[in-house]
Parts: sequence; structure tokens; C-alpha cells
Amino acid sequence: MVEFAISFPILILLSFGLLEFSLVVFDYQRAAEATRRGVRMTIIEPPIPNTAQLLVGDVIVCTSTGGTVSCTDGSPSLDADALFQSLFAEMRLAYPTLIEENVVVTYEGTKVGDENIDGGTLPLVTLQLQNVRHDMIVGPLIGIPYIEFPDFATTVLGPANYVVTVPPVKGKK
Repeated sequence: MVEFAISFPILILLSFGLLEFSLVVFDYQRAAEATRRGVRMTIIEPPIPNTAQLLVGDVIVCTSTGGTVSCTDGSPSLDADALFQSLFAEMRLAYPTLIEENVVVTYEGTKVGDENIDGGTLPLVTLQLQNVRHDMIVGPLIGIPYIEFPDFATTVLGPANYVVTVPPVKGKK
């Protein structure tokens, strides 16, 4: 009876610790999957900002708060809010507790492609999750209410047909 009284709390603590660790790893994987899904959705759909005049080296950063998208150059596309909400909905399929303030989408003009034709330069699209955390279940009992994950970021080349880097030449298609 004495051995059981000594070992039982230790076994319970180990069991809950293993469960908590498993949940942290699971949330980490879900956040990584949400990032992957989000960047894929970002390059499949039209861009969130107006990238018609994106030049090599230009950077446009878009975020959303309360369903309203804002971009650093001040030029979100006409349907930016709907595009961001569609992107966010796809990401929440992988990570349901995600909030839109965690998502940052960056478009950067690159030297990849042919800048002599309309839409010939490919933008570099980066989707980043910031300030994502896992709220602990039994952690508050030992003084750890949550674990904050490092930022998640995925970068791919976006589609060229939305980017114009030089004015069109008359008579040239």
C-alpha cells in the first residue's frame, strides 16, 4: 500500500506529461501543415495585394485584423478581404485554433522570369505564422500556462501572370 501511494502520483505525473508533450508536438505539426496549405493557396489564388507594378526588390506585406486586410504599400486588391478569408479558412482546416492576426503574407519582386514581357517576373511569396502558442492543459499546475512556438514560414515562387514589371511595348504581346 505504501509503495502504491508513493508510485501512483509519479505515474500520473508521467502520464499527463506524456499526454501534454504529445499535444504540443501535434499542435506544432498542425501549425506547420497550416503554413504549407496557406502558401499553396496563396499561389493558386489571385494575389491579395495589387501586384501589377511590383518591381524587383519591392516588398508588400499583408496582414488582416477583424476581417480587414492591410498591405504595407496601401494597395490591397479589390477582393483582398475575401481572398484572405478564403486562405485563412483553408489554413484553419489544418489548425482550427489559428487566429488571423497570426498570418502574414509577403510578396517580393524577384529577378526570376523575363521582365521584358507583361507578367514575366515571378514574385517570391512567403506565408508566415507568428506568435502561435499552445495553451497547456496541466502546465499551469507547474507554472507553464503556454508554450510559444517559433515562427513558421514557407516561401515559394508565385505565378507570373499577375505581375507587370515594365510598361507594355506597343505591338508586342
